[in-house]
Amino acid sequence: MRIKYLILVLVLFIVSCDLLTTRDPEEPEKLGSNFIPATSPDVLFQNFKFSVEEKIIENYLACLVDSSFLRKKFHFIPAIGSVTQYPVLNNWGYASEKQYFNNFKANLGSGSNVKLNFSNVNNTPLGDSAIYTVDYTMQVSSNNITLNGNYIGTAICKIFLDSRNQWVIVEWQDIKRENLACWSDLKGRIY
Repeated sequence: MRIKYLILVLVLFIVSCDLLTTRDPEEPEKLGSNFIPATSPDVLFQNFKFSVEEKIIENYLACLVDSSFLRKKFHFIPAIGSVTQYPVLNNWGYASEKQYFNNFKANLGSGSNVKLNFSNVNNTPLGDSAIYTVDYTMQVSSNNITLNGNYIGTAICKIFLDSRNQWVIVEWQDIKRENLACWSDLKGRIY
């Protein structure tokens, strides 16, 4: 009799806990829906815009050079007025850019909104590379007063085709306009 109770309890335990069933596998993390391979410079800058607005770190970093596909390193040249205020901007590379964007995303808070617009795009093609000069306006609406506001400037980007035949940003020089806050200021504030 005792064995019957033990078997009954064991069967009920196994059936009620679903110990022997497998779960559905989770979907792997994917690049955002607006991200497509940057087979042209225009697509690269569209991906960059969407990655900032959607705050997707993987998409943002995919716009920057990956040394496993191109033997170059990412380099950010901050605006002159900003580097004196934020010395952390000196020697800014890929790791700094990744840390900045993670901090940016974490500090925005819920209900935040980011809009990025490019204008006055000037393209100087150089074969498998190009120099893009764009004016940008980034509007950050956030409860975090450190981030909230407009960031306006000019970006001069050296872009290259990598071994996957995709365009990537290798060098980004930020230029401040008058006394307006620029992207360098945002990076310096939250790094």
